Amino acid sequence: MSKRIFNRISGRHWVFAALTLVLTAQGVMAEDGANTWRPVYDVALRWINFGILVFILFKYARKPLVNFFKEKSAAVKKEIQAIEHEKEEILVRVDEILTARDQSQEKLEKLKVRIITQGKAKKQTLIDNAQKESKILLESAQRKIQNQIISAQADIRAEMIDHAIEIALQKLPAEIDEKDNRQFYEHYLENTKGL
Repeated sequence: MSKRIFNRISGRHWVFAALTLVLTAQGVMAEDGANTWRPVYDVALRWINFGILVFILFKYARKPLVNFFKEKSAAVKKEIQAIEHEKEEILVRVDEILTARDQSQEKLEKLKVRIITQGKAKKQTLIDNAQKESKILLESAQRKIQNQIISAQADIRAEMIDHAIEIALQKLPAEIDEKDNRQFYEHYLENTKGL
């Protein structure tokens, strides 16, 4: 891209620069009221020096700058991919916890059926007591499981957010301005709402 810009500059823009140089020189001479060569010479040398500076910058600083920005872009992409990978791992852990909860629910249902079956063989009073105890156990177990799931989800979210913020605070401030930070943060929050 910078080669295209340099080619554009080397074409019609040089004509414009030369014309500006001539007009500036005439303006300088008109202001002095004298036809000396010194003001024209000074202006011409300034333009020549400026042209040399522009040429040197395009010739030698263009590639290092482009490479620098490419490397920084690649590093940011790697960091984002690492965060996405960690997010996927956390989602897998959440799915495992939910599966364990479902399996616990199935076990509790089987336990309930067994307690009811055994209770039918006993007297009516023992049946009533067994049913009351099974309901209490089920509710307690469900509350414990629900509390553990909520706690685990909160811990995972907090850990993921803390880790992402820590990485972002360490790596991104030097390359990203406040607008980019705000966009990354909003994007991150949108992606983690479903968790």
